[in-house]
Amino acid sequence: MSNSWKINVVSVLTAIWVSIANAGPITCEPDNQRVATLGDALECRTQNSINLNDSDDLNALFETDFDWIKEGELTAEGSNDLFSVDTDSWGTDVMGTWYIDESFWESYSRAVITMHVGQGGGDPDAFAWMISPGETSGSFSYERVAGKGGGLSNMFLFGSGVPDVKVPEPNINLLLAIGLLSIYFTRRRISS
Repeated sequence: MSNSWKINVVSVLTAIWVSIANAGPITCEPDNQRVATLGDALECRTQNSINLNDSDDLNALFETDFDWIKEGELTAEGSNDLFSVDTDSWGTDVMGTWYIDESFWESYSRAVITMHVGQGGGDPDAFAWMISPGETSGSFSYERVAGKGGGLSNMFLFGSGVPDVKVPEPNINLLLAIGLLSIYFTRRRISS
């Protein structure tokens, strides 16, 4: 037997692993004055001299044309609507965990979490992460590396899009059993 089948098996397993890999933590660039990282995100965008707090701001930032609905607004640790944050502090060096209520994904197919850290004294002033669909929690951090000001001001959760409706698949085993029983009883009736 040759080694080519081993190579093929490893290639298939690697392809499967890559296809099911989840998004990981994403640190926004540039990161020389203010650094923010959020876990389980697909991408991050930054903006200066703005607080990303409405649909138009997000569409301009992500170059989209969606109707974004605000589903949570936090100016300190806690919960608001479908969004919660647990953190060790709320200021210039912050680490914590974000949570999205599971019911969020019953209404929306896309999510964005934004973070505003104040204007003046450093860049960027606002961060926005596109969240992996279906994710309900992840870690985040913010650090002011240089400059002045820049304390964590607020975090928002936005939702957009209609969720995919998943139709349950029929139980194949049950259908097979019903079919076989039907054949059995039909043949039994014919033979008697």
